[in-house]
Amino acid sequence: MRSGVRFWGATTITLVASGAANSADLEPAVQLPPALWIWSGGYIGGHAGGGYGQKSFSNPCGPSVYGGGVDTPVFLAGGQIDYNWQKNSWVFGLKLEASSAVSNGTNTRLAASGIVLSANCKASPSDFVRGAGRLGYAFGAQGHTLAYFKRGVAWQNN
Repeated sequence: MRSGVRFWGATTITLVASGAANSADLEPAVQLPPALWIWSGGYIGGHAGGGYGQKSFSNPCGPSVYGGGVDTPVFLAGGQIDYNWQKNSWVFGLKLEASSAVSNGTNTRLAASGIVLSANCKASPSDFVRGAGRLGYAFGAQGHTLAYFKRGVAWQNN
């Protein structure tokens, strides 16, 4: 029995030692090329968020006692679609976003003039649409960094 334990013990030590020595000398059989970063492609997505705005009104009867603005806290949600084209290191892109908002703001306008005149002013922005174009240049290791200029237009229903 002792000789069996010695045999298996010696065999285990030999296998472990030979494996450790051989694994340090091995080189990978296949080396993969580094992945190139490509900015071309499209995506769709969604967004949700909140914000705050203020709408100004003018009063023909004079300045308002309570101020000239209506506060409009807002919750909005929507989606976007975007596509980029890459030619060498140059990247061109287009983006379209649309959002719908839940927002209501009201202010009582009380003018202190020869006669007292009161009016309720309401602001409720409800829809937003934005479109933009992008011109960029990819640089750095494998083109992982993109610096770009973006120009666009926006529309709001209030």
